[in-house]
Amino acid sequence: MRLRSFKLRLAEAHVRIVPLTDAAGCPFSGPGVDLRGDAAAAALGLATPLVATLQEAEPGVRVRSIAVDLERPRITATLDPTTPSEDRGSPDKPGPARGSSGDDPRARVVRLDDGALLRRLLEASGPICDHLARAASEALARRDAAEA
Repeated sequence: MRLRSFKLRLAEAHVRIVPLTDAAGCPFSGPGVDLRGDAAAAALGLATPLVATLQEAEPGVRVRSIAVDLERPRITATLDPTTPSEDRGSPDKPGPARGSSGDDPRARVVRLDDGALLRRLLEASGPICDHLARAASEALARRDAAEA
């Protein structure tokens, strides 16, 4: 089984897998596979090289999710705000001026369509891709057996 894409939601401990092919090598059609609980934890444990590569590029960043499209290829990462909430100010301790980057509590999205960082991330994704392909294959086999 080959993968089309996957999304690692580190903050929610959830993984979404979309296969490119089924176990027979035919084009995959149907809903993807969701991993939660122990299965998600095992997969997210293999995401360490991806997170580390993003953190090397931008030290101190907290990664909320990583979406990997293996067909295009493209990687989209959602990052938590890098300014700690206690530095944003309070009534008794003013923080940065309104409108400054330290005042924005929204997550940032980084999209990589080409370049050295995308290549490094794709190279680092090998072990998790292998794991997710196996997990998707097993989950789809269970789904097929339950429908039979």
